[in-house]
Parts: sequence; C-alpha cells; structure tokens
Amino acid sequence: MKTTVVIGGGFGGLAAAARLRARGHRVTLLEAGAELGGRARAFSREGFHFDAGPTVITAPHLFDELFALFGKERRDYFDLVPVDPFYRVVFPDGRKFDYVGDDERLFSEIASFNASDVDGYRKLVEHSQRIFDVGYTELVDADFSRFGDMARIIPDLVRLRAYKSLYGLVSEYIEDEALRQVFTFQPLLIGGNPFRAPGIYLLIHWLERKWGVHFASGGTAAIVRGLARLLEEVGVDVRLDSPVARIEIDRGCACGVVLEDQTFIATDTVVSNADPATVYRTMVDHSVRRKHTDASLARKRYSMSLFVGYFGTDKTYPDLAHHSILLGPRYRELLTDIFDRKTLAPDFSLYLHAPTRTDPGLAPPGSESFYVLSPVPNQRSGIDWEREGPRYMERILDALDAHHLPGLRDHLVTKFHVDPRYFEDELRSYVGAAFGPEPTLRQSAYFRFHNASEDVRGLFFVGAGVHPGAGLPGVLSSAKVLDKVVPEPSNEGRFVSVAETMAVLPSERRRRETEHWQVLAFRARSFRWATAFLDRDQRRRVAGLYAFCRSMDDLADGDLGTPEARQDLEAIRHALGAEPEGECLWPERYLWFRELCLECQIDFRVVEELLTGMMSDLESVRLQSDRDLIRYSYRAAGTVGLMMCSVLGVHDWRAWRHAIDLGIAMQLTNIARDVREDAERSRVYLPAEQLRLYGVDAEALVLQEADPEAVSVVVADIIARAEDYYRSGDAGMRFLPPRARWAVLVASRLYRGIGRRLRHRYHGNALSGRVVVPWFVKALLVARSTASWLRLSLWPPSVGSGLSDEHLAGLPYVGLAPV
Repeated sequence: MKTTVVIGGGFGGLAAAARLRARGHRVTLLEAGAELGGRARAFSREGFHFDAGPTVITAPHLFDELFALFGKERRDYFDLVPVDPFYRVVFPDGRKFDYVGDDERLFSEIASFNASDVDGYRKLVEHSQRIFDVGYTELVDADFSRFGDMARIIPDLVRLRAYKSLYGLVSEYIEDEALRQVFTFQPLLIGGNPFRAPGIYLLIHWLERKWGVHFASGGTAAIVRGLARLLEEVGVDVRLDSPVARIEIDRGCACGVVLEDQTFIATDTVVSNADPATVYRTMVDHSVRRKHTDASLARKRYSMSLFVGYFGTDKTYPDLAHHSILLGPRYRELLTDIFDRKTLAPDFSLYLHAPTRTDPGLAPPGSESFYVLSPVPNQRSGIDWEREGPRYMERILDALDAHHLPGLRDHLVTKFHVDPRYFEDELRSYVGAAFGPEPTLRQSAYFRFHNASEDVRGLFFVGAGVHPGAGLPGVLSSAKVLDKVVPEPSNEGRFVSVAETMAVLPSERRRRETEHWQVLAFRARSFRWATAFLDRDQRRRVAGLYAFCRSMDDLADGDLGTPEARQDLEAIRHALGAEPEGECLWPERYLWFRELCLECQIDFRVVEELLTGMMSDLESVRLQSDRDLIRYSYRAAGTVGLMMCSVLGVHDWRAWRHAIDLGIAMQLTNIARDVREDAERSRVYLPAEQLRLYGVDAEALVLQEADPEAVSVVVADIIARAEDYYRSGDAGMRFLPPRARWAVLVASRLYRGIGRRLRHRYHGNALSGRVVVPWFVKALLVARSTASWLRLSLWPPSVGSGLSDEHLAGLPYVGLAPV
C-alpha cells in the first residue's frame, strides 16, 4: 500500500495525519522544521517559555474528536483550562471592558458603556446563533469543490444578512462606538478586516459563548506535544527537517514528493498543510496549473501580516487579564492603513498575551512571560523590516511601559521579535500573509482555495488557506473535510475498482434488468403506467433507479429494519464519498447501482441524502415541525426527483428545483395516504406542531387512540400543501424532453389522483386504511394527461418553486434554481 504524505506539521497537518490514519491510510508526515507545530511552535529564552502562534483555544471538542478516533481521551495527553475573562478590551481613555461568558456580568459591562445597548446585544446574540447554526454547524466541514456547493447557501446568506460587513451587521444592533469595537475585533484573529469581512463571521461570537475560551496548561506547545505523542502511538511516520522541494505529477495525478535533499517518496495522495499559494508557485510545475497560475495567485487579496514581540520580566503584573486587547486611538483608519494603504502607521492596536496569569510555570518564579502582537501590512508593503523591526519593538515597549505595564523597562529580562519576514521565509507564507487569503465574501467557501486541488488529482489541502479558513476551529475542521474528498486507501478484499464494476457479462446484465422491471411492474403500478411513454433505454435506467430506491426503502421497513440493514445502508453511504474514478467500497449486490450512477452522472451526494432519509426510518419517527416534514420529504423523495433528472438526461440546473418539488409533493401524498400504516410502525410524519393544534398527541396516534376526524383535518392540510409542490413540478415540465415530459406528467397526475381520493376523508376517518386508485381512474387520468401535456408544452406556467429555503437550508442543490 502506498504512503499518504502530509506536508507540514502545523495543527492542520497533525489533525489530517490523525484522521487519515484512523481511516486506514499509511501516513508519513513531513515537517520542514526541527520541531512540529508550524505557527504553533514555541520559543524558550533564559527560562521563559513563549507560544509562537495561536493562543486562543476555542471549540475544544475538535481536539477531543481526534483522540476519540482511536478510543483515547484527550485529557490523558494535555489539559485545557477555561480563561476568565475571555478578553479584556482596554480603550485609549483607560476604560476597560471584560468580555465574559456569564450573561449578567456581560450585561453589566455593556450597561456601563451604554445601557440601551443591552437589549440590542441580546438581539445580536440571537442573530449570531442563527448564523452559527448555518455557517458552522452545517458548513464548517462541508466540501466546497463545486460552485453548486456555494450556490445552495446563498439563500441562507441573504436571509441572515451575512453578506454585509461584520461591522455593518453589528452596528444594526449596537449604538455605542466603543462597544462596536468590542464585538467586531474578532475577525482580526483570523486575518480579516471587520469592515470588509462578511457578517457570517459573527458566528465566532456564538462559538466563544457556546464553548468558551481556553488555554492549554504548559502553553499551546503542550497541545502539539500531545498530538505528536498520539501520532507516534498510532503508527504515523513523522519526519522532521524534511522540507519538500516539489510534488511529482504523472498525467495530472500526484505520484510522489521530492525533498530538498532529493529523497523521493512515492504516494498517490498528498495532503498539504503548507500555504496553498506557496505550494502552487514553488512545488507544482506551472505546466499543469491551469487554474492556479502565477498571475491568478497574484490577483488574490491576502491577509495582513503580524509583528510579534516576546519578552520576559522579573516581576509580575497580577492585575492583567490573560488576554488583553489594547485598542489605539483609531479603528477604521488604522485598519485602512494596514489592509489597503499598506503603510506602517504611527499608532497601533495590540493583543497582549500574559499566559502566566493561568500557568505560572511558563516563567521563572516571580517572573512573567509576555507575547504582544500588532497587525501590520504584509510584504507587498515594501517595508524594510531589517531597519524598522527593532524600532517598532521599542515603540511597543514604550507604549506598554507608559500605559499598561508600569516599570516594564526596568524589569525586562529578555526580549526578541518576529516580523513579516518570519512568515514569508520560515513559515513559507506567500507575501508574508499570516492567515493566507483575506477572509472576504469573494474569498470564502467555494471562492477560497479548494480542499481538493482543481489542477492536480490526488493533491489536497488543509490549514488556514482553505475552507473554512484561519483560526484553530477552522484549521482543525479543514482536516474533517478530508473525510469527504480523500478516497479510501486500497485494501484488498474490501474495495472494488470501477473497472471491475463495469465488467458485467451481457447475460448478467439482462438478468438484472429483468429483475428491475419486475420490481417496477409489481411494486409501483402507477410508475409502470408512466414509463410506458419512455424509450427503451430510459425505461431501463428508470427501472434501475426505482429498484435501488425500493430496496433501500425495504431495508428501513418491516422485518428488514435490523442491525444488518443499518450496516448495509452505512456501507453504501460510506462508499459514496470516493471519487467516481477512484476505488470504492460497495456491498457486492449493489455494484450495479454504482454503474448506473456513473452512466447517468448521478451525484453521489444526492444518493447519500436519500440514504440519510432511509436511515432515519430505522427507528421511531416523530417529526416536530413543518421544517422537519419538508426536510424529510426532500431526503426521501426530493432526492429521487434530482436523480430522475440525471436518469432522463436532464442536466439543466433550472429543472432541479422543480424536480425536488415534485418529489416532495409525491412524498407528502404518501405520508397523507399511509398515516395508519406508519403509526403501526411507530412512525409519525404528521408534524407534532400541527397535531397539537387539533388536540392530537403523536403517541395517541401510535396507540390508535387519536381522534380520526382531527387527524383527517391535519391530513387535509398536508394534501393542500402537496398541491403547491405539484404546481411547481408542472412549471418544471418545460425543461424535459417531450417523451420524458409525458411520462413524468402521467406519474404526477396519478399521484395527485391519490390526493383527490383522500379528500373524501376530510370529514371521515383518515385512519381507515390505504387509498387505492382503480385502474379505470388511472386510465382516465392518463387520458387527461395528454391534454395537460399539450397545454404545458404550449403554455408553460410561470409558477416559481414552492420550496422554502429556510426549511431546506444546507441540503445539496437547494437554492440553485431561480424563483
């Protein structure tokens, strides 16, 4: 088995190595320096210990996950201690604001600046939580390799006003200018300008409130040591002093890496934690870079750089907070100097880190170690740091001595600094940008460097430069994206190649197609009527799709809803993440469906959504809201509408939304028809919110003790809702070829016929049994479909989509079609 190479031993590389090893990859991690950590390395001087890079630890569960992959506890490797206050913000006039996690204390701090902003802050927190629920919970480890992945979140961005600048969004709720600075400086911690970073980064505020701010006992370097120990225990080959010179590429695929000493390591998977711009410019031959040319890399907007001073004192400052934000006299203007004018301003704002507040062992007894950070322009500024660096350090020390650390000059024991040259030369960051591309709206998600290279197959990226971005939560989550984009390792006996999948004997193919047609004929009589209007090849593909969907439904139903069924569903879902042209794990009896997916260009993510819906049926179902109902209907049937587009050869993205709607309409009809049968299986798809309006309890429905007339009213509401989605399905008919349009129209009309027969139960008993449409009624509906087909062909309706983006936020393809 070939080695999977990880380039770079920062937090992104360490997390990637752990996750890949847990999936069975044989991993070699190559670090250019003499120690692991990257930006998170540590310095020691005269008994003082300094963290070189990230010091604000949030979302500690992301570290816990890495150890849990191997059945281990993070606490056995390093400790994380909560910090209080999270930050102390100090203004030029001496006022202080302690940003804490306790609401009452925080409200008191806000009221001391502007009492009327307390209510505004409450609303701001609610908004930040809504943004967090989308921007972090659903998207932080999503794969944004395709524009469609980006397009589907646009409705959410618009609804949450996340396209506005963070400063502009906060200003809608907060009046006081000082408080606006308190609640907008966070993007600076990930390389962003609050006046330009999109409002989606308001999620940082809720992230800090949700999980707090922590510090590692022993400093951030203790986390690096803990992860290094984990990698050693699980068999990752870690090589220090091993800088990579270039990535070897054969016919567009990564096939190995060459170190600066000319050592060659063969591999078919390269994961880089190094800066993407530097990797493309210096490690990937320009002849294969169609997307990331030198010119395109130069056109990107890169984050600011940093000037970081380290110093130790022989006295302590017990009144200091662990994290202090020392604001200068200018805010917007200073940021303009740094990000746009790229000049070294006469004033500055500083972040002062005093780790001995929490861990005195990082300095000699009675002493204190410090780290002071100032945002400065990146290397495009042309500043001569050889000359300006020492001067800038002295200016910072003078300011600290005069206003924050009295007597500092008299008690200095050691001092040194790093500047943009350190980021450009030692950390190999393009133009010395400390955080990679600046996090703007046009450089986020799909528009950021992709986790899977567009130029080189088998090359992947983690770290601050790719989605989801800089900061420890972002960097660690970028390694989680690998689970979606990096194929499984070769493992004889478990994986079947695509070539083997396609090599099916003609006799076996005919036998399988006969079985599929029998499933369609005997278990989907309505669909059988509809397929009569398709040509032979279309009927074959439709029968295959239906047979697969029916088999998945059977796994979730009746006596087949067993642990073995769950294993089958999980095995297929696990297989879907592989590249179509790679190798993939599939249960043998479903290999034919992979062949169908490849033939029809069915997106495996849509199949994965279908399986998610099926797996939710393996246990008791209690849908709570209309949102839950529509999301379930999308997974169970809207996905089938999308796959049906591919099967029928319809790749016009404008048709997708309407195909989803038609699938949802049919699923709502199924739910309305099968209330009794579903309740007998302890499944209640009628939303609890609607049932309660009519005095019905879901558990009473399961026990068959509910009022049938009240249930009938809820069923009537579901049928009426389905009509809206059927009308949207009609609007999408114009995108279908004529024969396919006729077939889909017949299927739609037959299902609507079920809804019409259910209307007779509005004042009766919706629990009396399953509705069946007689054959002569079906024949009549087919005849009527001819007139409808002609009318829709000549005068297609201008009805927009009936979908609610709020209900389907974060699901594949939703939001692509215009309304």
